[in-house]
Amino acid sequence: MKKALVVGVLAVLMATAMAASAPQPHVPFTDEDLESEESMWSLYQRWRGAVHTSSLDMDVAETESRFEAFKANARYVSEFNKKEGMTYKLGLNKFADMTLEEFVAKYTGTKVDAAAMARAPQAEEELELAGDVAASWDWRQHGAVTPAREQGTCESCWAFSAVGAVEGANAIATGKLVTLSEQQVLDCSGAGDCIGGGSYFPVLHGYAVKQGISPAGSYPPYEAKDRACRRNTPAVPVVKMDGAVDVTASEAALKRSVYRAPVAVSIEATQSLQLYKEVINRI
Repeated sequence: MKKALVVGVLAVLMATAMAASAPQPHVPFTDEDLESEESMWSLYQRWRGAVHTSSLDMDVAETESRFEAFKANARYVSEFNKKEGMTYKLGLNKFADMTLEEFVAKYTGTKVDAAAMARAPQAEEELELAGDVAASWDWRQHGAVTPAREQGTCESCWAFSAVGAVEGANAIATGKLVTLSEQQVLDCSGAGDCIGGGSYFPVLHGYAVKQGISPAGSYPPYEAKDRACRRNTPAVPVVKMDGAVDVTASEAALKRSVYRAPVAVSIEATQSLQLYKEVINRI
């Protein structure tokens, strides 16, 4: 019997972080940099020159406001990285002069439709039959995850999440890892936009099933802007889904689902996510 192409979907919390981006530059610092207003200002200027050069064009009022946010974030990073037992580190990345409220407003945007999820097919029966799963599993090591991309200042995290899940499921089913178009999903799916955000749910349950998603190279490149739908004519091959299922919000169900395919999730955007730097290897 042909195995159905299925993507698990788990809604965890009400805010969704931006899709993972490629590694970003960070400015190292020590406790001495935080000791005084002067040393903090020097650190801020060093950060502006190395990480956020566009901030050099700000007026005095904007600079002062950003400096206040930067100081608070620098102290938070310092205290967080001193904690024992953490699995990741924070750093002064390009978001370090933003408040958490600004970061959430500008870079997140998934809308969770609880009613629609309640009506969605559930994965429990299939997962019960899945048998034992590995203690750990990384789909990147099995050719099912494309390189991370940057969503920019567009609330399109929902589109990146949906596309990543479809890419992974397609790679597992066909043996071919194809990069798909987030811009097409943003333009054509009707599931959301850059201003008010959206939901990966109708993409996985509707658009990817009925219309399909084009390879990135056959649709105009991602612009971090809403555009009119520009579906290619003549039509090019697209990746379509057989369907998607909702995964019960339990660690056991999520573990089994991830073992079968990459999973699209909603997570809460926190200050730690905003200032994320790297994972700590404990091997």
